[in-house]
Amino acid sequence: MPLQTFPEELDGKAACEADALAWLYSFADQERGVGWNPEASVEAQWKLGRTRLLLDLLGSPDLGMPTVLVAGTKGKGSTAAMLARLLAAAGLRLGLATKPHLQVYRERIRVDGQMLSPADFARGVRRLKAVVERLRARHPEAGEPTTFELTTALALAAFRRARCAVAVIEVGLGGRLDATNAMDPVVSVITTISHDHTAILGRTLPLIAAEKAGIFRRGRPAVIAPQRPAARTAITASARALATPLTWARAEPHLCPPLQGEHQRTNAAVAWSAALAVMRVLGKDATSIDTPGRATAVLADLRWPGRFECVTTGAQRTLILDGAHNDGSAAALAAALGEHGLRELYLVIGINRDKDAAAVLRPILPLTARAWATRAASSARALAPEVLAARVRRRGTPISVAENVAEALDQALTHRPPRPVLVTGSLALVGEARTLLRLPPPEPLWGAEGE
Repeated sequence: MPLQTFPEELDGKAACEADALAWLYSFADQERGVGWNPEASVEAQWKLGRTRLLLDLLGSPDLGMPTVLVAGTKGKGSTAAMLARLLAAAGLRLGLATKPHLQVYRERIRVDGQMLSPADFARGVRRLKAVVERLRARHPEAGEPTTFELTTALALAAFRRARCAVAVIEVGLGGRLDATNAMDPVVSVITTISHDHTAILGRTLPLIAAEKAGIFRRGRPAVIAPQRPAARTAITASARALATPLTWARAEPHLCPPLQGEHQRTNAAVAWSAALAVMRVLGKDATSIDTPGRATAVLADLRWPGRFECVTTGAQRTLILDGAHNDGSAAALAAALGEHGLRELYLVIGINRDKDAAAVLRPILPLTARAWATRAASSARALAPEVLAARVRRRGTPISVAENVAEALDQALTHRPPRPVLVTGSLALVGEARTLLRLPPPEPLWGAEGE
């Protein structure tokens, strides 16, 4: 199968968008990611303080616009997308901010499921440039903002200009000190918690859960996915200290999302419970989504690629694209593969250095016949394919090293005998694979494509 690059932008505004994106990325530590800037103050007060200052200098676009924060270890993006779809169906103009993107940075900011246009993206960044200059002049002690902080401010400003009734915001890392926690959510959501970013959030589930629960607000509702006992205890203690009423969501037999896997049924239940909580807080009629059947009908047209996404190539080969990158998401992926009877797979894998590679490989390799280790070109944090291959080989799985994703895909898709191909390990890897397969980002996320 020929693999070709899908052009990210096709219109004349591509250069302006590229310049805007280059400016945003100039505030990121390329080794650590968009949430880090070596010029940012490490003082705790500025973890949220810089974002709050950016928002205030932009005219406080979040004030008066109800926000929902979605934290957790796995399923945050899927849950946020489903929550946004449900609220939009209930008649609310909806802003959605998620991360990371798969193929185009603008995927991170959507209004009613539609990406911010290249022109609006570039205009928003131009406004941010002036705000950053004022931040530097007034608060030099805060240091430089991060790309993630700037993107959060960019999203809120875009939602305000679009007159969104609600903003659903996916939390970045943790919760308590995440840039998004500079907002004041009317409802807080925590998806399933497992081990990730343990060097920052803590090595035990109670410590990680307590950091996630930092998005709670006194007396305001929170919706929580089923958790392991240790995480549940920590979340309950945090809620008790703030008199935060908790709703513990659970999978509903008649709530069937279009996304594959039992874990997505749980995510859908969390999104549905959160949507109903938001409608109660706002005093809005929730009739259009008030039963599992109605919610299922609403979610039927949601497109959320890169999460157990099945693609058939021209040569009738099946690819499964899934961005699993930690212990919980890899286990959920393995369970979903088992549900579909998918075994003896060809595996294209790439994992970032800051992830627990052993935890990702453990549930996947028993389902693998042969593997190709590679890296996403866009990820400076990618584990060297040679190192990853050595770890896989020690577990007894035959593996080759591919210099890039295109080479790995080509070898896996042409290897004999034909088998389904799984691409996993990071969303950056999956996004690059989608581009090579000429799969554009869904536009919009729901409704008829190309509207």
